[in-house]
Amino acid sequence: MADISLEDIIKEAKKRKIDLGEDPEKTIKLSVRLGLIPKPKRKRSTQGSKSKTTLLFPEKTIDKLAHIKALKSEGLSPDEIKDSFALQYVQGALKDLLDNADGEKVQELANIISSEKELESIVEAPLVYLIEGMSPDEAKKLLTLFCGVGFYALLEAQKLLEEFKINDAKKALFKAIFYNSIAVLRLARTTGDTKLEATASELYEKAVIEPIGKASERVRKEFTNTFEKYLKDKGLKNS
Repeated sequence: MADISLEDIIKEAKKRKIDLGEDPEKTIKLSVRLGLIPKPKRKRSTQGSKSKTTLLFPEKTIDKLAHIKALKSEGLSPDEIKDSFALQYVQGALKDLLDNADGEKVQELANIISSEKELESIVEAPLVYLIEGMSPDEAKKLLTLFCGVGFYALLEAQKLLEEFKINDAKKALFKAIFYNSIAVLRLARTTGDTKLEATASELYEKAVIEPIGKASERVRKEFTNTFEKYLKDKGLKNS
């Protein structure tokens, strides 16, 4: 397959109206560093007393850049990603509760879900315990688990970037931030690093607690609306 120079990629992108930003060369080099396009070959040439290095990319690079641009234009916002992941987290926590609940517990859970703040506090409880109330041995186990989840989420994000799955990569990256922010906050408090604790605490609030609160409220409203509709359909509630 033929190679194409950096200069020719920029010219071709302009012809095809692929927006590479104000500094196309910087955009292309950044895409290389992120692993989104292949690394170029370097060809040295001499012209008189001067030597020149030409970067040569596979010809398909221009199509990959077009694909990246298209995906970027359809990307989810950071808030949408946070809300989406937090909702999955809350729904997962509810599933765990339901899987281990008998008949009476299910009724109790229904009351919890329909209440204003109880659902949010129950979902947040394991995270707060990790930071505040667990014994050192218990905290170490959960901390290791959270660090592991965060680490593998970073690996997943890298793999998804290489496959041009930008939105999925963003979700995986937020998952890593979600769990690692908890781990860093715990470590900062353990070591007494007040500066790191302040930074980690702010991130924990924005990346974990706020999205969980919004997701819990959404689940609560959806449950309440569904339950009210059920009662109305059964003729058990005045319309």
